[in-house]
Amino acid sequence: MTGDHRASETGAAIGVLADRVAAALVRREPGWRLPRRSALARRYNVGVSEIDAAIGELIRRSLIRRLPDGQLYRASQAEYLIPVEGIAGLLTRLDPMGGEITCQARHVSRRDAPQDVARALGAGDGAAPVRVVRCVWASGGEPVAISIAYVPDAVAEMVSDDDMLSFADALQALPGGMAAPGSAYAAAVDMELSAPQSSVARSLRLVPGQPAISVTIRFDGTVTRAPMGLSVVILKPDRFRVVIEAS
Repeated sequence: MTGDHRASETGAAIGVLADRVAAALVRREPGWRLPRRSALARRYNVGVSEIDAAIGELIRRSLIRRLPDGQLYRASQAEYLIPVEGIAGLLTRLDPMGGEITCQARHVSRRDAPQDVARALGAGDGAAPVRVVRCVWASGGEPVAISIAYVPDAVAEMVSDDDMLSFADALQALPGGMAAPGSAYAAAVDMELSAPQSSVARSLRLVPGQPAISVTIRFDGTVTRAPMGLSVVILKPDRFRVVIEAS
């Protein structure tokens, strides 16, 4: 038997084992914690190395999530959608592993916008006083995301001071909601994976240099087409997945 043939048989066996584990996962709720690898090996009467290979396959299929501490969880279907404006037919899915996300802390302030934010809001390099709404979002008591919204003074008068209703609001609308529904829309969306500012990293309990998923959304006026606000959402990378797909 050649080495290629043996590798093919091994791969097929791992695929069958992965299918068996996947069939059992269907009956579990998203976010369910898997047993230890040794317990799975006994359950399926295979070695730990085979279980590791099957888990790798299921992670590739986005059916299992592995956290940095090694724990394995049942991944969930997408719960939040962000339209990627300007690219017809594409959607970005954010999957928070099925856990409910709530606002743990919210702080509102007024200050000059950072230079890059001011330029994005059409103020050039000059001073641009903005209302800043910073929220810490948690799931199961653990911080999983930070949202920071910048709303120009002129627009802030149109926006209420009410708390956001849900995490989806941080992604799809200016904080607090608009005075007139439909008066703004997501005109541009940018995503990147990079190390966040140190204050954000501390809030999300990231180790120094650990990257996070950053989603930046600019909202423009439906009538004026002028920038009305900018939201930046930083997501803990081990608690979310981002998938761009055709709708």
